[in-house]
Amino acid sequence: MNKIQCFEGKYDKALFYSKMGRFFAEERYIRQMPYLRNEPDRIWFLIEKEGQVAAFSSLMIKNEYILFSTEYVEIRYRRQGLFKALTDARFVYCQELKMPVHTSTSIEFIKDYYMRYGFVIYRKTKNYWFLSGKIQEVAYGVHKREKSRNLLFGA
Repeated sequence: MNKIQCFEGKYDKALFYSKMGRFFAEERYIRQMPYLRNEPDRIWFLIEKEGQVAAFSSLMIKNEYILFSTEYVEIRYRRQGLFKALTDARFVYCQELKMPVHTSTSIEFIKDYYMRYGFVIYRKTKNYWFLSGKIQEVAYGVHKREKSRNLLFGA
């Protein structure tokens, strides 16, 4: 079972950066995630293993849609369900909103994952797929499974 921390609103920035600072500062992460930013309206979801962040994701609520952005799992923790747990947490977090979800990825595995949940590709560039889906349909199935998860919202 993964404990997921959510940082939203006026959260403790010192605590957040004590956990996430290396992803914003270290060259190896900057190369992997050149678009990684912490904006005031971004909501973060983190999973820690062995005392440090092993995986994280974020979302932003826009005027007409929800943007699922920034998804990352440390290499040694991949294939352990952390990406799925974080994505499910985002679906549950947004289930009350009646807005479409947009996301983009350059990773085929992630594109295929979202497509299995009913997302469709609405644009493609040389390196990225841009997908859109309806949160209500996905969140309903996720919410039924959530009883076994320990979500900690409001870290």
